[in-house]
Amino acid sequence: MKILFMQKRLLLPANTGGKIRTLNVVRHLARWHDVTYVSNVLEEEQPYLNSMRGLGLRLESIPWREASRKSLRFAMLATRNLASRYPLNVDKDYDPRLRRRAEELLKSEPFDLLVCDFVQMARNAIDLPIPSVLFQHNVEAEVFLRQAQRRRGPMRWYLGHQAAKMRRFERDAGAAFSRVIAVSERDRQLFESDYGWKHVSVIDTAVDTEYFLPTPETHSKPNHVVFVGSMDWAPNVEGVQHFARKIWPLVRARIPEASFTIVGRNPPPSIRRLQGRLGVSVTGSVNDTRPYLTRASVGVVPIYAGGGTRLKIFEMIAMGRAVVSTSLGAEGLGLRDGEQILLCDNDEAFAKGVIDLLQDDQRRQTLAEHALQVIGARHTAEKVAGQFNAICEDVIGSAGSGHR
Repeated sequence: MKILFMQKRLLLPANTGGKIRTLNVVRHLARWHDVTYVSNVLEEEQPYLNSMRGLGLRLESIPWREASRKSLRFAMLATRNLASRYPLNVDKDYDPRLRRRAEELLKSEPFDLLVCDFVQMARNAIDLPIPSVLFQHNVEAEVFLRQAQRRRGPMRWYLGHQAAKMRRFERDAGAAFSRVIAVSERDRQLFESDYGWKHVSVIDTAVDTEYFLPTPETHSKPNHVVFVGSMDWAPNVEGVQHFARKIWPLVRARIPEASFTIVGRNPPPSIRRLQGRLGVSVTGSVNDTRPYLTRASVGVVPIYAGGGTRLKIFEMIAMGRAVVSTSLGAEGLGLRDGEQILLCDNDEAFAKGVIDLLQDDQRRQTLAEHALQVIGARHTAEKVAGQFNAICEDVIGSAGSGHR
Protein backbone atom coordinates (compact mmCIF):
# COMPACT_ATOMS: atom_id res chain seq x y z
CA MET A 1 0.00 0.00 0.00
CA LYS A 2 1.35 3.44 -0.94
CA ILE A 3 0.10 6.08 1.53
CA LEU A 4 0.25 9.88 1.37
CA PHE A 5 0.06 11.04 5.00
CA MET A 6 -0.63 14.75 5.64
CA GLN A 7 0.01 16.46 8.97
CA LYS A 8 0.69 20.05 10.03
CA ARG A 9 3.71 19.17 12.17
CA LEU A 10 6.46 16.62 12.57
CA LEU A 11 5.64 13.91 15.09
CA LEU A 12 8.95 14.42 16.87
CA PRO A 13 9.56 15.48 19.53
CA ALA A 14 6.53 13.47 20.69
CA ASN A 15 5.51 16.01 23.32
CA THR A 16 1.72 16.25 22.82
CA GLY A 17 -1.02 13.68 23.04
CA GLY A 18 -1.92 14.16 19.38
CA LYS A 19 1.65 13.56 18.21
CA ILE A 20 1.99 10.48 20.41
CA ARG A 21 -1.27 8.98 19.18
CA THR A 22 -0.31 9.47 15.54
CA LEU A 23 3.27 8.31 16.08
CA ASN A 24 2.02 5.04 17.59
CA VAL A 25 0.24 4.40 14.27
CA VAL A 26 2.68 5.86 11.75
CA ARG A 27 5.79 4.06 12.96
CA HIS A 28 4.08 0.73 12.29
CA LEU A 29 2.47 1.81 9.00
CA ALA A 30 5.93 2.83 7.81
CA ARG A 31 7.18 -0.69 8.55
CA TRP A 32 4.34 -2.33 6.66
CA HIS A 33 3.83 0.09 3.73
CA ASP A 34 5.35 2.84 1.60
CA VAL A 35 4.50 6.05 3.51
CA THR A 36 5.18 9.60 2.28
CA TYR A 37 4.72 12.11 5.09
CA VAL A 38 3.90 15.68 3.99
CA SER A 39 4.00 18.44 6.60
CA ASN A 40 5.13 21.89 7.52
CA VAL A 41 8.25 22.13 9.66
CA LEU A 42 9.11 24.83 12.17
CA GLU A 43 12.67 26.06 12.56
CA GLU A 44 12.94 24.44 15.99
CA GLU A 45 11.84 21.11 14.47
CA GLN A 46 14.73 21.00 11.99
CA PRO A 47 16.92 18.82 14.30
CA TYR A 48 14.22 16.10 14.16
CA LEU A 49 14.09 15.68 10.37
CA ASN A 50 16.51 12.74 10.35
CA SER A 51 14.70 11.08 13.25
CA MET A 52 11.45 11.33 11.29
CA ARG A 53 13.12 9.69 8.29
CA GLY A 54 14.46 7.07 10.68
CA LEU A 55 10.89 5.86 11.18
CA GLY A 56 11.15 4.40 7.68
CA LEU A 57 9.03 6.96 5.87
CA ARG A 58 9.75 9.45 3.10
CA LEU A 59 9.54 13.01 4.39
CA GLU A 60 8.30 15.99 2.35
CA SER A 61 8.69 19.08 4.54
CA ILE A 62 7.76 22.71 3.87
CA PRO A 63 9.19 25.45 6.15
CA TRP A 64 6.69 27.28 8.34
CA ARG A 65 6.72 30.12 10.86
CA GLU A 66 4.06 30.22 13.53
CA ALA A 67 3.02 33.29 15.51
CA SER A 68 3.37 33.05 19.28
CA ARG A 69 0.02 33.23 21.04
CA LYS A 70 1.36 36.20 23.00
CA SER A 71 2.46 38.11 19.88
CA LEU A 72 0.82 41.03 18.06
CA ARG A 73 0.83 38.91 14.89
CA PHE A 74 -1.31 36.25 16.57
CA ALA A 75 -3.68 38.88 17.99
CA MET A 76 -4.14 40.31 14.48
CA LEU A 77 -4.72 36.81 13.08
CA ALA A 78 -7.35 36.10 15.74
CA THR A 79 -9.05 39.45 15.09
CA ARG A 80 -9.18 38.91 11.30
CA ASN A 81 -10.54 35.44 11.91
CA LEU A 82 -13.73 36.88 13.41
CA ALA A 83 -14.85 37.61 9.86
CA SER A 84 -13.74 34.23 8.50
CA ARG A 85 -16.09 31.32 8.00
CA TYR A 86 -13.34 29.03 9.25
CA PRO A 87 -12.37 28.45 12.90
CA LEU A 88 -9.07 30.06 13.92
CA ASN A 89 -7.15 26.79 14.21
CA VAL A 90 -8.32 25.79 10.72
CA ASP A 91 -7.28 29.14 9.25
CA LYS A 92 -3.82 29.05 10.81
CA ASP A 93 -3.21 25.41 9.77
CA TYR A 94 -3.93 26.08 6.10
CA ASP A 95 -0.91 26.31 3.81
CA PRO A 96 -1.63 26.26 0.05
CA ARG A 97 1.94 25.03 -0.50
CA LEU A 98 1.08 21.81 1.33
CA ARG A 99 -1.89 21.22 -0.91
CA ARG A 100 0.10 22.00 -4.06
CA ARG A 101 2.80 19.55 -3.03
CA ALA A 102 0.20 16.87 -2.38
CA GLU A 103 -1.32 17.50 -5.82
CA GLU A 104 2.10 17.22 -7.46
CA LEU A 105 2.83 13.94 -5.70
CA LEU A 106 -0.55 12.48 -6.65
CA LYS A 107 0.00 13.38 -10.31
CA SER A 108 3.47 11.86 -10.45
CA GLU A 109 3.10 8.72 -8.31
CA PRO A 110 0.48 5.94 -7.95
CA PHE A 111 -0.68 6.48 -4.36
CA ASP A 112 -3.44 4.21 -3.03
CA LEU A 113 -4.66 6.29 -0.08
CA LEU A 114 -4.47 9.74 1.51
CA VAL A 115 -4.58 10.10 5.31
CA CYS A 116 -5.31 13.54 6.78
CA ASP A 117 -4.35 13.79 10.46
CA PHE A 118 -6.71 16.11 12.40
CA VAL A 119 -9.68 17.97 10.93
CA GLN A 120 -7.78 21.27 11.28
CA MET A 121 -5.67 20.04 8.35
CA ALA A 122 -8.66 19.17 6.19
CA ARG A 123 -8.58 22.32 3.99
CA ASN A 124 -5.22 21.09 2.71
CA ALA A 125 -6.63 17.70 1.71
CA ILE A 126 -10.34 17.90 0.85
CA ASP A 127 -11.31 16.81 -2.68
CA LEU A 128 -7.92 15.49 -3.70
CA PRO A 129 -8.56 12.73 -6.28
CA ILE A 130 -7.80 9.65 -4.19
CA PRO A 131 -9.54 7.49 -1.53
CA SER A 132 -9.06 9.34 1.74
CA VAL A 133 -9.18 8.90 5.50
CA LEU A 134 -9.62 11.60 8.15
CA PHE A 135 -7.97 10.65 11.46
CA GLN A 136 -10.20 12.49 13.93
CA HIS A 137 -8.67 12.64 17.44
CA ASN A 138 -11.50 14.65 19.01
CA VAL A 139 -14.96 16.00 18.38
CA GLU A 140 -13.36 19.42 17.93
CA ALA A 141 -16.53 21.51 18.22
CA GLU A 142 -17.23 19.84 21.56
CA VAL A 143 -13.74 20.78 22.82
CA PHE A 144 -14.47 24.47 22.14
CA LEU A 145 -17.96 24.26 23.64
CA ARG A 146 -16.72 22.64 26.85
CA GLN A 147 -14.06 25.32 27.25
CA ALA A 148 -16.64 28.05 26.63
CA GLN A 149 -18.90 26.65 29.32
CA ARG A 150 -16.12 27.02 31.89
CA ARG A 151 -15.36 30.66 31.02
CA ARG A 152 -17.06 33.99 31.64
CA GLY A 153 -17.22 37.29 29.83
CA PRO A 154 -15.75 37.91 26.36
CA MET A 155 -13.77 34.67 26.30
CA ARG A 156 -16.95 32.66 26.80
CA TRP A 157 -18.49 34.41 23.78
CA TYR A 158 -15.33 33.99 21.69
CA LEU A 159 -14.98 30.26 22.39
CA GLY A 160 -18.69 29.75 21.75
CA HIS A 161 -18.29 31.56 18.43
CA GLN A 162 -15.37 29.27 17.54
CA ALA A 163 -17.40 26.23 18.58
CA ALA A 164 -20.22 27.20 16.19
CA LYS A 165 -17.79 27.72 13.28
CA MET A 166 -15.99 24.47 14.05
CA ARG A 167 -19.26 22.57 14.17
CA ARG A 168 -20.13 23.72 10.63
CA PHE A 169 -16.63 23.13 9.27
CA GLU A 170 -16.15 19.78 11.00
CA ARG A 171 -19.50 18.46 9.76
CA ASP A 172 -18.80 19.37 6.15
CA ALA A 173 -15.11 18.41 6.19
CA GLY A 174 -15.65 14.92 7.55
CA ALA A 175 -18.33 14.23 4.96
CA ALA A 176 -15.76 14.88 2.20
CA PHE A 177 -13.55 11.93 3.18
CA SER A 178 -14.04 8.29 2.23
CA ARG A 179 -13.76 7.28 5.90
CA VAL A 180 -13.36 8.92 9.30
CA ILE A 181 -11.39 7.16 12.02
CA ALA A 182 -12.49 8.05 15.56
CA VAL A 183 -10.68 7.23 18.80
CA SER A 184 -13.68 6.07 20.85
CA GLU A 185 -17.14 4.61 20.37
CA ARG A 186 -18.56 7.66 22.10
CA ASP A 187 -16.99 9.96 19.51
CA ARG A 188 -18.31 7.75 16.70
CA GLN A 189 -21.84 8.00 18.08
CA LEU A 190 -21.57 11.79 18.36
CA PHE A 191 -20.33 12.06 14.77
CA GLU A 192 -23.29 9.99 13.62
CA SER A 193 -25.96 11.73 15.70
CA ASP A 194 -24.71 15.33 15.36
CA TYR A 195 -23.18 15.30 11.86
CA GLY A 196 -25.00 12.45 10.17
CA TRP A 197 -21.78 10.64 9.31
CA LYS A 198 -22.32 6.97 8.50
CA HIS A 199 -18.72 6.27 7.49
CA VAL A 200 -16.93 6.31 10.85
CA SER A 201 -14.70 3.51 12.13
CA VAL A 202 -13.15 3.31 15.60
CA ILE A 203 -9.69 2.38 16.83
CA ASP A 204 -8.60 1.90 20.41
CA THR A 205 -6.23 4.20 22.26
CA ALA A 206 -2.67 2.89 22.11
CA VAL A 207 0.35 3.06 24.36
CA ASP A 208 3.92 2.12 23.47
CA THR A 209 4.41 -0.81 25.84
CA GLU A 210 7.98 -1.25 24.62
CA TYR A 211 8.79 2.24 25.92
CA PHE A 212 6.52 2.50 28.97
CA LEU A 213 7.23 -0.55 31.13
CA PRO A 214 5.99 -1.38 34.65
CA THR A 215 8.44 -0.38 37.37
CA PRO A 216 8.41 -1.71 40.97
CA GLU A 217 6.84 0.53 43.58
CA THR A 218 10.06 0.17 45.57
CA HIS A 219 11.44 2.78 43.14
CA SER A 220 8.67 5.26 43.94
CA LYS A 221 8.70 8.08 46.47
CA PRO A 222 6.15 7.50 49.26
CA ASN A 223 2.98 9.56 49.03
CA HIS A 224 4.02 11.11 45.75
CA VAL A 225 1.43 12.15 43.11
CA VAL A 226 2.07 13.13 39.50
CA PHE A 227 0.30 14.79 36.58
CA VAL A 228 1.76 14.46 33.07
CA GLY A 229 0.49 16.48 30.12
CA SER A 230 1.18 19.42 27.83
CA MET A 231 0.94 22.54 29.97
CA ASP A 232 0.26 24.81 27.01
CA TRP A 233 -3.15 23.21 26.42
CA ALA A 234 -5.96 25.09 28.16
CA PRO A 235 -7.90 22.08 29.58
CA ASN A 236 -4.71 20.76 31.21
CA VAL A 237 -3.84 24.17 32.67
CA GLU A 238 -7.35 24.71 34.04
CA GLY A 239 -7.56 21.19 35.45
CA VAL A 240 -4.19 21.31 37.20
CA GLN A 241 -4.89 24.76 38.62
CA HIS A 242 -8.16 23.52 40.05
CA PHE A 243 -6.52 20.40 41.48
CA ALA A 244 -3.70 22.37 43.11
CA ARG A 245 -5.99 24.99 44.64
CA LYS A 246 -9.08 23.01 45.61
CA ILE A 247 -8.21 19.30 45.86
CA TRP A 248 -4.53 19.12 46.81
CA PRO A 249 -4.99 21.07 50.11
CA LEU A 250 -7.53 18.41 51.17
CA VAL A 251 -4.96 15.68 50.46
CA ARG A 252 -2.23 17.52 52.38
CA ALA A 253 -4.55 18.05 55.36
CA ARG A 254 -4.66 14.25 55.77
CA ILE A 255 -1.13 13.44 54.53
CA PRO A 256 1.09 16.46 55.31
CA GLU A 257 4.18 14.86 53.75
CA ALA A 258 2.46 14.21 50.38
CA SER A 259 4.09 15.77 47.31
CA PHE A 260 2.79 16.59 43.84
CA THR A 261 4.76 17.03 40.60
CA ILE A 262 3.37 18.70 37.46
CA VAL A 263 5.23 17.43 34.38
CA GLY A 264 4.70 19.03 30.98
CA ARG A 265 6.01 21.48 28.46
CA ASN A 266 5.54 25.27 28.47
CA PRO A 267 3.74 25.81 31.78
CA PRO A 268 2.28 29.33 31.95
CA PRO A 269 3.05 31.69 34.87
CA SER A 270 -0.15 30.59 36.65
CA ILE A 271 1.27 27.05 36.87
CA ARG A 272 4.87 28.08 37.61
CA ARG A 273 3.63 30.07 40.59
CA LEU A 274 2.50 26.80 42.19
CA GLN A 275 6.15 25.75 42.61
CA GLY A 276 6.98 25.18 46.27
CA ARG A 277 3.43 25.52 47.58
CA LEU A 278 2.25 22.56 49.68
CA GLY A 279 4.89 20.23 48.26
CA VAL A 280 4.17 21.10 44.61
CA SER A 281 6.93 20.89 41.98
CA VAL A 282 6.72 22.13 38.36
CA THR A 283 9.20 20.62 35.91
CA GLY A 284 8.49 22.37 32.62
CA SER A 285 9.55 20.51 29.47
CA VAL A 286 11.30 17.17 30.01
CA ASN A 287 12.84 14.78 27.49
CA ASP A 288 11.49 11.68 29.22
CA THR A 289 8.44 11.41 31.49
CA ARG A 290 9.23 7.90 32.68
CA PRO A 291 11.47 8.85 35.64
CA TYR A 292 8.66 11.04 36.99
CA LEU A 293 6.10 8.27 36.59
CA THR A 294 8.48 5.83 38.28
CA ARG A 295 8.79 8.08 41.35
CA ALA A 296 5.02 8.45 41.71
CA SER A 297 2.66 6.25 43.68
CA VAL A 298 -0.50 7.70 42.10
CA GLY A 299 -1.25 9.52 38.84
CA VAL A 300 -4.02 12.12 38.60
CA VAL A 301 -6.00 13.40 35.61
CA PRO A 302 -8.20 16.29 36.84
CA ILE A 303 -9.62 17.26 33.43
CA TYR A 304 -12.93 19.12 33.10
CA ALA A 305 -12.88 20.12 29.40
CA GLY A 306 -11.44 18.83 26.13
CA GLY A 307 -12.28 15.72 24.14
CA GLY A 308 -10.95 12.52 22.62
CA THR A 309 -9.16 10.07 24.91
CA ARG A 310 -6.28 10.71 27.31
CA LEU A 311 -3.05 8.96 26.39
CA LYS A 312 -1.54 10.10 29.68
CA ILE A 313 -3.77 7.65 31.55
CA PHE A 314 -2.56 4.64 29.60
CA GLU A 315 1.06 5.77 29.95
CA MET A 316 0.66 5.92 33.73
CA ILE A 317 -1.00 2.52 33.75
CA ALA A 318 1.67 1.01 31.50
CA MET A 319 4.24 2.11 34.10
CA GLY A 320 2.27 0.25 36.77
CA ARG A 321 0.70 3.26 38.47
CA ALA A 322 -2.83 3.59 39.84
CA VAL A 323 -4.82 6.54 38.47
CA VAL A 324 -7.50 8.86 39.82
CA SER A 325 -9.37 10.84 37.15
CA THR A 326 -12.53 12.76 36.47
CA SER A 327 -15.05 10.87 34.34
CA LEU A 328 -14.38 13.25 31.48
CA GLY A 329 -10.64 12.75 31.83
CA ALA A 330 -11.04 8.99 31.27
CA GLU A 331 -13.82 9.37 28.71
CA GLY A 332 -13.80 6.77 25.94
CA LEU A 333 -11.11 4.53 27.46
CA GLY A 334 -13.47 1.82 28.69
CA LEU A 335 -11.86 1.53 32.12
CA ARG A 336 -14.14 0.36 34.94
CA ASP A 337 -14.47 2.64 37.94
CA GLY A 338 -13.27 0.99 41.13
CA GLU A 339 -11.67 -1.93 39.29
CA GLN A 340 -9.10 -0.38 36.94
CA ILE A 341 -9.29 3.34 37.80
CA LEU A 342 -10.98 5.67 40.29
CA LEU A 343 -13.38 8.17 38.72
CA CYS A 344 -14.25 11.15 40.90
CA ASP A 345 -16.17 14.22 39.77
CA ASN A 346 -16.26 16.45 42.84
CA ASP A 347 -13.38 17.85 44.83
CA GLU A 348 -13.99 15.93 48.06
CA ALA A 349 -14.39 12.58 46.26
CA PHE A 350 -11.26 13.21 44.17
CA ALA A 351 -9.21 14.04 47.26
CA LYS A 352 -10.56 10.97 49.07
CA GLY A 353 -9.64 8.78 46.10
CA VAL A 354 -6.05 10.03 46.14
CA ILE A 355 -5.79 9.70 49.92
CA ASP A 356 -7.23 6.17 49.93
CA LEU A 357 -4.78 4.97 47.29
CA LEU A 358 -1.79 6.57 48.98
CA GLN A 359 -2.70 4.96 52.30
CA ASP A 360 -3.77 1.52 51.04
CA ASP A 361 -0.86 -0.26 49.32
CA GLN A 362 -2.86 -3.35 48.45
CA ARG A 363 -5.75 -1.48 46.84
CA ARG A 364 -3.37 0.73 44.89
CA GLN A 365 -1.42 -2.24 43.54
CA THR A 366 -4.55 -4.24 42.71
CA LEU A 367 -6.07 -1.31 40.79
CA ALA A 368 -2.82 -0.85 38.83
CA GLU A 369 -2.51 -4.58 38.03
CA HIS A 370 -6.09 -4.86 36.75
CA ALA A 371 -5.63 -1.78 34.56
CA LEU A 372 -2.35 -3.14 33.21
CA GLN A 373 -4.14 -6.30 32.07
CA VAL A 374 -6.48 -4.14 29.97
CA ILE A 375 -3.50 -2.46 28.30
CA GLY A 376 -1.87 -5.76 27.36
CA ALA A 377 -5.09 -7.23 25.99
CA ARG A 378 -5.83 -4.66 23.27
CA HIS A 379 -4.05 -1.32 23.66
CA THR A 380 -0.47 -1.96 22.59
CA ALA A 381 0.72 0.33 19.79
CA GLU A 382 1.14 -2.49 17.29
CA LYS A 383 -2.37 -3.84 17.88
CA VAL A 384 -3.97 -0.43 17.46
CA ALA A 385 -1.87 0.32 14.37
CA GLY A 386 -3.19 -2.97 13.02
CA GLN A 387 -6.75 -1.73 13.54
CA PHE A 388 -5.90 1.47 11.67
CA ASN A 389 -4.25 -0.52 8.88
CA ALA A 390 -7.29 -2.78 8.45
CA ILE A 391 -9.54 0.27 8.03
CA CYS A 392 -7.21 1.73 5.42
CA GLU A 393 -7.22 -1.52 3.46
CA ASP A 394 -11.02 -1.62 3.63
CA VAL A 395 -11.25 1.93 2.26
CA ILE A 396 -9.03 1.00 -0.69
CA GLY A 397 -10.98 -2.18 -1.29
CA SER A 398 -14.31 -0.32 -1.21
CA ALA A 399 -12.99 2.31 -3.62
CA GLY A 400 -11.86 -0.41 -6.01
CA SER A 401 -15.33 -1.94 -5.88
CA GLY A 402 -17.02 1.35 -6.68
CA HIS A 403 -18.28 1.92 -3.12
CA ARG A 404 -17.59 4.84 -0.84
